[in-house]
Amino acid sequence: MSVSATTAVVTARNGGRVLVVDDSAVIRQAISKMLKVDFDVAVAADGEAGWETLLQAPDVGVLITDIEMPRLDGYAFICRVRASDDARIRELPIIVITGADDDETKTRAFACGATDFITKPLNLAQLQACTQAYMRFEQPVPEEASPYEGLLGRDAFHERGEALLREASAQRPVTLLLAALDRVRILYREYGDEQMEAVVGHVATVLRDEAGADVTAMARLGGAEFGILMGGTSKGRGLVLAQRLVGAFAHRPIHDGKTLSISVGVGSSEEGAAGCEALRQMAEERLKRAVALGGNRASGSALSDTLGGAEELVLDGIIVPGPPAESGGDAGPEVLFEPEFMPEPVVPPAFSVPGPATRPVAMMGLDRAVCYLRDGRGAELEPFLDLLTSEVVVLLEFLNARRGLGLNPVIAALRQSVPADPGV
Repeated sequence: MSVSATTAVVTARNGGRVLVVDDSAVIRQAISKMLKVDFDVAVAADGEAGWETLLQAPDVGVLITDIEMPRLDGYAFICRVRASDDARIRELPIIVITGADDDETKTRAFACGATDFITKPLNLAQLQACTQAYMRFEQPVPEEASPYEGLLGRDAFHERGEALLREASAQRPVTLLLAALDRVRILYREYGDEQMEAVVGHVATVLRDEAGADVTAMARLGGAEFGILMGGTSKGRGLVLAQRLVGAFAHRPIHDGKTLSISVGVGSSEEGAAGCEALRQMAEERLKRAVALGGNRASGSALSDTLGGAEELVLDGIIVPGPPAESGGDAGPEVLFEPEFMPEPVVPPAFSVPGPATRPVAMMGLDRAVCYLRDGRGAELEPFLDLLTSEVVVLLEFLNARRGLGLNPVIAALRQSVPADPGV
C-alpha cells in the first residue's frame, strides 16, 4: 500500500477506523500506538491532508484533530467537516487534542462543532475510553446489526420515508420523530459495552411499546438514536406522541432500578420538507434543541425557528419561564404544541420551585448551569442543586478513577449532601 508523506494508515486487528490529524509526527505516532490495538488508525499532517483522507476513507468512525496546524488549522478543518454535504463526514464525532488549556480555545472549538476536548499531555486511558465511547455509540449502525424485532434498518427506513412523502398532501402529512437517549457517554462509562447494549435495547422496547399502532415505521438509526415515521399524521399529533414517549421512561426503569430519559425532535412535511433528508435534518435540529435545553423533553422547534424575544419554550409539556411582559410581569411561556393537541404538562415534583408562585421548571444540566453562572443567574439554580451535585459526583468519580486525584473524601461528602433520589 503506497502512502503520501502527509498521510498514512496503521492497520489493527479490531474496531473501526480513527483519523488522527496533527502536524507533529511525534504526536501522530504516539496516538497511533495508543489506539492501534483496538482500531485501524489513519494519520494526516494537517487539515487539508485530513480532508482528503476523509473523502477517500468511508470507514472513518471518529476524527481526532489538533488545533494549531499549517495550511488548514483545526478550527477551519472542523468547520469544513460540519459543513460537508456528505452526512457520513458531517456527523463524525470530533475529538480535539491540543496543548492549549484556556476557555477561549475550548469555546471556539466547540462553537466550530467539536464533540469532545482532550488536553495534552495525553492520558492513555482517557483517550482510549473517549474514542471507544464515540466509535461505539455515534457511528451509524449497519443494516444487519439491528437485532430489534419490528424495527427497520436505516436503508429500509429511508425508503419508507421517501415513499410516504411521495404520497403526502396537506390532508395527509408525514411526521418524523428522532429520539435519542440522554447522557449516553456517562451511561456507557458506567455500564460498559455489553450492559450498554442491553440499556439501548430497553430504550427500543419502551419506544415500541408506547408508540404502538400510532406509527408507520420505526428504526434504530445510530447507537442510541431511533427514528419514528408517522404517515398521515400532523406535527401536533406527532408532538403528543413525542411527549408520551418522553414521559414513559419515568415509569419504566432498567434492570438496576434506575430510570433513563430521552430527548425527541419532531419535524413534519407540513413545514415544507420536500424529501426524507430534509425532514431528517429538520427533526435533528429540533432534537439538538431539546438536548441543549437539558434533555428529557420533546421539541418541535429549532433555535432558528423560535420567535424573537422568547428566552425559553414549552418543550414536552414542561413549562419554563418566558420573557417578561412590557408591563413588568411574566408574559408566560411560548407554546410549541398546536392548541388542539396540547397535552397536560407532566412535571416531576422534584423540579417545582417552592413558594406561593410555584410553577413547573425545566430540567437542568451542567452545561446549562455553567451558562447561568456566567450570566450572573446563580440564584436561579437553587431548585436544581441536588440534581447538579449528583451529576458532579458522576464526573468526579470518573476523573478520580482515571487520574488518581485522591478525591474520595470530597465525593463521599457530596454524596451525603444529596437525597438518595435527586430526580435524575
